[in-house]
Amino acid sequence: MERVLKICSFISPATGWVGPLSEAPDPVFSEKMMGDGVLLDPVSGTLCSPCDGEIIAIARTNHAVTVRADNGAEILMHIGLETVALDGAGFDMRVRVGERVKAGDMLVDFDLSFLADNAKSVLTPVVISNSDDYEIFAISEGYKTQGDVIFDVRAKTNNGAAISVDMDGPAMENPIDLPLEHGLHARPAARLAAGLKGFNARVQIIHGDKICDAKSTVGLMGLGTKHGDNIIVRASGPDAQRAADMAIKLISEGLGETPMPLTPVGANANIGAIASPKPSVALDGSAVLGGTMGAPGLVIGTVFQWKTQDFNYAENGQGAQAELNCLIKAVSEVRGKLEALAAQGVKRGAKGGAEKGAGAQADVLMAHIGLLDDPGLLEEARLLIDKNKSASHAWHKATRRNIEILKSLGDARMAERADDLLDIELQVLASLSGENAGAAPDLGAGTIVIADELLPSQFVNLASEGLGGLCLIQGGPTSHVSILAADKGVPALVALGQDISAIPNGTNVILEADRGLLHVAPSAGKITQIKAAIKKRQKNQTLAKKNAHLDCVTKDGVAIEVFANLGASGDAANAVANGAQGCGLLRSEFLFLGRATPPSEDEQLSMYQTIADALDGRPLVIRTMDIGGDKPVPFVHIPDEDNPALGLRGIRISLRREDLFLAQLRAILRVKSSGPVHIMLPMVVERDEFMAARKMVEKASKQLGLKGKRSLGIMIETPASAVLADQLAKDVDFFSVGTNDLSQYVLAIDRGNSGLAASIDALHPAVLRMISMASKAARDNKIWMGVCGGAASDLVAAPILIGLGVTELSSTIARLPELKAFLRTVTMKDCEAAASHALTLTNAKDIREYVRQKWPHLADWT
Repeated sequence: MERVLKICSFISPATGWVGPLSEAPDPVFSEKMMGDGVLLDPVSGTLCSPCDGEIIAIARTNHAVTVRADNGAEILMHIGLETVALDGAGFDMRVRVGERVKAGDMLVDFDLSFLADNAKSVLTPVVISNSDDYEIFAISEGYKTQGDVIFDVRAKTNNGAAISVDMDGPAMENPIDLPLEHGLHARPAARLAAGLKGFNARVQIIHGDKICDAKSTVGLMGLGTKHGDNIIVRASGPDAQRAADMAIKLISEGLGETPMPLTPVGANANIGAIASPKPSVALDGSAVLGGTMGAPGLVIGTVFQWKTQDFNYAENGQGAQAELNCLIKAVSEVRGKLEALAAQGVKRGAKGGAEKGAGAQADVLMAHIGLLDDPGLLEEARLLIDKNKSASHAWHKATRRNIEILKSLGDARMAERADDLLDIELQVLASLSGENAGAAPDLGAGTIVIADELLPSQFVNLASEGLGGLCLIQGGPTSHVSILAADKGVPALVALGQDISAIPNGTNVILEADRGLLHVAPSAGKITQIKAAIKKRQKNQTLAKKNAHLDCVTKDGVAIEVFANLGASGDAANAVANGAQGCGLLRSEFLFLGRATPPSEDEQLSMYQTIADALDGRPLVIRTMDIGGDKPVPFVHIPDEDNPALGLRGIRISLRREDLFLAQLRAILRVKSSGPVHIMLPMVVERDEFMAARKMVEKASKQLGLKGKRSLGIMIETPASAVLADQLAKDVDFFSVGTNDLSQYVLAIDRGNSGLAASIDALHPAVLRMISMASKAARDNKIWMGVCGGAASDLVAAPILIGLGVTELSSTIARLPELKAFLRTVTMKDCEAAASHALTLTNAKDIREYVRQKWPHLADWT
């Protein structure tokens, strides 16, 4: 980078106290090994750019970011000290490497309170990392608000003679595994760079396809290394051997940190590393591991450790046209398989429920087809093929780049969509190699599969082999695999952690998904106890299925409507067979996803009419298109969003795309049914949005020459709609609570974040208080209120919800018979008392335990 002599003024990246760098309680910074600068003690949790420039490096764990100013100076901001150990917790990076920023633009949003409790210090060094070439002056210390100038920077005009390195000589390469617990973060990077100064050699560090100068702390941090990664030390020049030896010595000794044990690999075995500790779990019956429920159920089975298949392929191709033809053929083959599976699922569901989860499976597979048909992916792969790369290599690189983009957005649900893209990648690679990526092993009855993560196609294949249960090291309760497991009735736990990988194949386990527990190698007595519980549950389920068509009336005579959530045309007949008294949520977006153009009005009408006919006069609630967020479609342009869950989605898109909205409203209004057909609007947060939508409904009615008012309601799924429910209830015809989104917004936890999955629960008292507010507003204004979110399928939550005044529960199809049967065993009086008491408790765990104690026979169901 050519130095520019221009003087730049740098502003404080955050509000706080600015002092001398020498006061940093870390010698790497206080002794200016990282470069010259200042020390910032922030009082706010936002870090902004100190100058105009370009983002050139972001720490793997998001605790540090470097901006190259327009004059060439590189300014590193390291939020807190020893914050790399937090592994990204508390940091929300808002920019990407290569992005241009202006002074004052937000770079990182961080949780200052969390850092104060969990890090060594919140003191934040702000340093010029290339201080050999640039110097700071006119430092202004004291209390500064974000945007105040804190120092100026200019290029040095006399740096002395640079070391001359003969690059014509041979380069030597030495591999080594990193013994550093957190990789080459700021402290070890600075020590390595400092230790190599003075050598007449050029030293580079290679990590995968990344390479950087070993004397560049920013470059070293940008490699994104972690413990155990294999790197290569490359050196050339007169002092190459001595410089390489020094680099190897410094790295193996830990660069000022305690080296962590390693498993010896190849050439690194002579460094003296020892085997790294592996996850372990007791096999004496005492081990009970905790996770988060992905799908309910109780099952005894034996463990099978699932490993994702690896594919070996050549990097270089056999001619551009031949490789492109191979890729197009493989994509076509995968598309054909996906379309066949999706169609098969819909047909099975339409036959009356022979296949659980047919609609969900079709939805997921259609979403995968949409990803497969993304023209950008194929174009990226084609460009690589034109550079003499093989079809497999090109497809792998193209998909992985897009996977990293999705994961870098800082939105966990986008990360889950990255998993869907990975699924597509592996299926195409399998087709190119002539293998079956998702091929399932021969599973015995009741096999409990353990995996790091599982892709939807892999789950579909495993489920077809008689899968008994599923336990994932990672994953989240709203991932596609969790949704498929719930709809297919496969008990599943997610976010169990690494210990489950140590359970040997064939080990007996009890998967108690409802309680989030996995019992490892249980005693004979425990197995006998659980077998009796399973037998009782099966008896209850059989009886519930037999009585599914009976009305749902509490013991003291209060009728509760139990409806079904539908996501495909075939679901309706299945729902009716399981006792659904109507449809409380038709996810109309299933018609919009996985296609390049929007469905026509007539196409929508045909599908809605098919569902209405299958319901045979039962109520039908159609939610208007809830696209955007984690459900993007190619025919609606949505600008890049830092947080899609808080961006353009639901009613916000509908009101911006009147053409799509009017076509959907006309299709709904044309549905003929002997029962009521309701329209439900997603993500409404204020009256103006609802009234704008009502005008659109009136416009659509006028276009069709229809008279009369169609029932129009909203989802209560944001804190705003719950707080303003008393205002909204004066205009709307009904409320339906979406507990999944409401929980994440109220608790400020992304519902796709596997690390926090156990903390998000609709029975949290804060969420229940929001539901209580909406329920009171509904009663006061004499409108009905239902729940269509995940809590409606939760037997533990059901009595609390109806005790709060909910009169309709819209459940997953598989849960309908049990939900109706259990509610027939309670009284409204007890439910109201329980709900009132629940609002006084402090957490969801206590509420769940209280409910189980009040109705002990819940154990016979869940």
